[in-house]
Amino acid sequence: MPTETTVRPQQAARPFVAPAGSNAVVTLAAIGLVVGLVYLGTTNDLVVGLVTVGAALYIALLAVLGSTRLGILTLAGAFATAPAYKGLAPEGATVTPTDALLVVGFALLLPEILRGKLKLPLPYIVGITVVFTFGWIATIRSERSLESAFALIFWLIVMTAFPVGILLWRPARRVIHFLAWTYVAGHVASWAGGIVTGGITPQGRHFGMTNHPNYFAEAAIMAIALLIFLFFEYKHWVLKTATMGAAAVCGISILFSGSRGATIIVAVLVLMIPIVERSAITGFFYALVGATVVAAAPYLLEITGNASAIDRLLGGGSASGSDIARSEGLRDGLSRFWESPFFGDGLIDLFEIHNNVLQVAVGIGIFGLVGFLLVMFSLARPLFEDVPYRRLCYTVWGYLGWGLLIPSLYDRTLWIPMCLAAVCWVASADWGDDHPDKARSTALAGPDGSDAAGTTGTTDTTDTTETTDTMARN
Repeated sequence: MPTETTVRPQQAARPFVAPAGSNAVVTLAAIGLVVGLVYLGTTNDLVVGLVTVGAALYIALLAVLGSTRLGILTLAGAFATAPAYKGLAPEGATVTPTDALLVVGFALLLPEILRGKLKLPLPYIVGITVVFTFGWIATIRSERSLESAFALIFWLIVMTAFPVGILLWRPARRVIHFLAWTYVAGHVASWAGGIVTGGITPQGRHFGMTNHPNYFAEAAIMAIALLIFLFFEYKHWVLKTATMGAAAVCGISILFSGSRGATIIVAVLVLMIPIVERSAITGFFYALVGATVVAAAPYLLEITGNASAIDRLLGGGSASGSDIARSEGLRDGLSRFWESPFFGDGLIDLFEIHNNVLQVAVGIGIFGLVGFLLVMFSLARPLFEDVPYRRLCYTVWGYLGWGLLIPSLYDRTLWIPMCLAAVCWVASADWGDDHPDKARSTALAGPDGSDAAGTTGTTDTTDTTETTDTMARN
């Protein structure tokens, strides 16, 4: 029987439609570009000229890409610079280029954010309220109220604006992956840049493009936590292998940083995986990897030298000096706490107290500490719940462990990747009908038994049914 073929009429190509108001934006960008170039040619002020040209090009990108896509790229810039933001900022600066990228990025995404639904967990609401209340009580009572007020405002912004902004925005799955990989790439670039520019202490500890080996190590902790999330997001062996390779690079960077605390925190995160995933096979795999690392420890020690994390764990290098400094800081912190245990004495002179819990108790009292722990509980708890994106909470558990060793109350190297965990609140409460991942979060089983929130894997991010834009929800 002959086959019949129906010839479909050709569809006319859709013309490109520029965003509304783009002509005016392009004109403004062109004027700015000309002014910047003229300024560069007639003066010796290179910085101002380059800033003018850069701003003009950025405005032009806004006309071409639109606010949503440019907002995502701007936030990606914040994620990329977060691992080394302390070293990239001008000396003595409180507000950094990373902070500016965050503000601009969220501002561009404001139309998306304003369409979001705000539904916060009760422990988070109570915790923030308690921290706010007792923080201001401690600040008013402090002899240096202005300094304490500035620190409190900054801390509250980090604890509220970052996660709430992400919660209202509700980025698509691929955007979350993109931001996570951007952070990992930023840490690797920081290490490479540090090697080129001499980011190594006289003792041989690497610190990348940050200004201290511990800050370099904390970025590696967050990168590895994000890679754990990405590993379970993918089901293709190539993508899984890529995440494991990146995790190995980040793990090696911790060894070269010489940070004992970071080594222990990463080890704990890895040991948590079989417990969280409830998988005996996964547990056996990581036990095998752990045994291999133990067997290779002597060789790693020989390669990394006497400033490595392994050598310092064994008491070598500058370990004894660090132990003394931490002990003195804890002793002084406890002494300050007992002077005002209920209301604290303000968020001042806390850096030498190498423990976030004690810092909060000293700064805003025992009741304020309870509030802070409630905030951390609300961010950390979803890891053990059956919700999509729950593995983003590995970053929160990394922060909790690291905060017991290093002062990091509002450290953006830690809080920027941590804020992604706020999407778990949406999953725990109520997925909006307009969320692109709603269908996947409710479908527990994929072709290979993987799922977005279950215990054996996640939905394939390369599913042909996903037609959402790779860079924006709309």
